[in-house]
Amino acid sequence: MDLAKSGVLNEEMRRKSQGSSQSEVLVTEKRGRSKNRGPKNRDRSKSKSNKFANVECYHCGQKGHIKKYCRQLKRDYKNEKGKEKKTDNSNDGDRFSTITDDFLVVYDDDVVNLACHETSWVIDSGASIHATSRRDFFASYTSGDFRDVKMGNNAVAKVVGMGDVCLETNNGMMLLLKNVKHIPYIRLNLISTSKLDDEGFCNTFSDGHWKLTKGSMIVARGKKCSSLYFMQAKVFDCIINIVANKNTTELWHRRLGHVMVLAKKNLLSGMKSAPLKKCAHCLVGKQNKVALKTSSPSRKLGILDLVYSDVYGPMKLKTLSGAFYFVTFIDDHSRKLWVYTFKTKDQVLDVFKQFQASVERQIRKKLKCIRTDNRGEYCGPFDEYCKQLSIRHQKTPSKTPRLNGLAERMNRTLVERVLLG
Repeated sequence: MDLAKSGVLNEEMRRKSQGSSQSEVLVTEKRGRSKNRGPKNRDRSKSKSNKFANVECYHCGQKGHIKKYCRQLKRDYKNEKGKEKKTDNSNDGDRFSTITDDFLVVYDDDVVNLACHETSWVIDSGASIHATSRRDFFASYTSGDFRDVKMGNNAVAKVVGMGDVCLETNNGMMLLLKNVKHIPYIRLNLISTSKLDDEGFCNTFSDGHWKLTKGSMIVARGKKCSSLYFMQAKVFDCIINIVANKNTTELWHRRLGHVMVLAKKNLLSGMKSAPLKKCAHCLVGKQNKVALKTSSPSRKLGILDLVYSDVYGPMKLKTLSGAFYFVTFIDDHSRKLWVYTFKTKDQVLDVFKQFQASVERQIRKKLKCIRTDNRGEYCGPFDEYCKQLSIRHQKTPSKTPRLNGLAERMNRTLVERVLLG
């Protein structure tokens, strides 16, 4: 074992020394090729280069150098590298022209001559267009010269028309394919996944199945056959460009902001008579909370014994005078109504003083009690003013608008009548 180890070490040292001597020879050769070398140096380089005089190159077969320093090997390497660059550039150009081609259709070489049933559509991720050879599939059609189509096998086909195709998928859904190209010599009906993606659909390929969804709705399904995905769909006979216009009562009810009164009073001319269904939005918007008292409340015996008041606003549109709010005052005995408009909530007290002075002068009686909600405009200065004049101020508890229902219901009536007007 010791002899074997020593032999291996000696061989390693010999090869290292041989490699260093070869590098020294290369350096002397490069130095010997300098233009300003003298006769002494020329003789020295020749003497050292004679070490490879009888060595034959494994690449070119000539003597005087080894393969590592063969000039022919370097030339051949440069030529091969230049050819690879040219082929890469040509391939990149082909790819670029293919990608920018708007009418690319890609086929698998194994199924390029396959003819399928008319209800089968190929889901092609390499096609940039929808295509079919059947003229009778189109619901809307425009004939003309729409350039040529380049196939995956470098064949060229002519597009003679374009239109929309309406399909009834195997899920029972309707799928409208827009701008489908009519190519008479194509063998397969093609659906482009990129076009579907542009229209907001989502394509999913997994476990040999294809699924087309839009949001949470599954539009179509397909299966993998050979190396292609197929979808079974029937052409739906429909007229896409014509939309039925039915002027029904329900339609006009929605168009006019769910206003039922106009339709019932026949104020819309040219509208067909139809039973008006219950509108869920109107029912929800007009629901009332259950009254706290089962018996009907009794009215006060005298005028101004009790007055209901409530503020409505701010409104989206201001009045001609620039007001965004209005306040109502309703007498409990006579149910007479007074309405005042104002711009800001802090003007409620001024409006109340104006109302009080007007009614007390006309009726010649004093206001005894006023009932309002517990909002901020009826607190603070409003309370102090009522105490000074010995006017009883009743405030409803929070979240109980039913206790001030007369004023609340009047506000709703006024707003709805303004909308009708």
